[in-house]
Amino acid sequence: MSNSNTFIGVDLHKKTCYITVMNQAGDVKKRTEISTDTDEVANFFKDYTDSKVAVESTMNWIPFYENLESLGCDVVLSNPLATKAIASSRIKNDKVDSKILADLLRSNLLPTAYIQPRSIRDLKELIRQRAYYVQIRTRIKNKIHSVLFKSNIKHDFTNLYGKAGMEFLQTVKLRIIYRQELNRYLETLELLDSQISELSAVIEETAKEDFDCKLLMTILGIGFYIALMIKSEIGDISRFPSASKLCSYAGLIPSTYASAEKIRHGRITKRGSI
Repeated sequence: MSNSNTFIGVDLHKKTCYITVMNQAGDVKKRTEISTDTDEVANFFKDYTDSKVAVESTMNWIPFYENLESLGCDVVLSNPLATKAIASSRIKNDKVDSKILADLLRSNLLPTAYIQPRSIRDLKELIRQRAYYVQIRTRIKNKIHSVLFKSNIKHDFTNLYGKAGMEFLQTVKLRIIYRQELNRYLETLELLDSQISELSAVIEETAKEDFDCKLLMTILGIGFYIALMIKSEIGDISRFPSASKLCSYAGLIPSTYASAEKIRHGRITKRGSI
């Protein structure tokens, strides 16, 4: 039996999801809560592969979406901020939220978020992984500075983590507790440097083979990493009808407050991709 005129709203959580199935007339045909286990989700949606499904953008939307995508379901991702603005409710629970999603989807009023192709999502994962390792490395370096500060050790190195600086860190005399602490930080730093170098090599090789990245790298100041980061965050640039729309997506436009004849512009929105 075809379910092409069936609309499904999914209130997604870490371990469970609440599902509301609705027909074209807005009648609720089924409500249930199931586990987010891959097999259980696939078992439920195997009977709704030609239905339209709406799920809110949450932390774990990607595995849920990819599971339904593999079944051939037509899945859209709800923009949580815009959806809440349209369908605010005094009563909020899983049942209500999933029904709202299904109802907005049925009425063609659901504000959706752009879902990038898997290839672009993989690029974004690669870029953000390197960025995360760099953040951890910065924290470790700050911890090393803290150990030196607590030991009242001063140095004149412009780059403490260059060859001479590292030799200094490995041999500087410290109280035993601080020496042991510093050694652990240095071991961690070495591992992080190795991981970042490995990721950087993959990023460089990927950027070299990508047409869009090669174009971006013709701009002064844009190298392999920045080029691939821009590509992974924007995806298909043709989806933006104008440069101003792209700037808005990136969160680079000023916030605007308008009332009557008064218009005031503030800081940039920073409402970009997250």
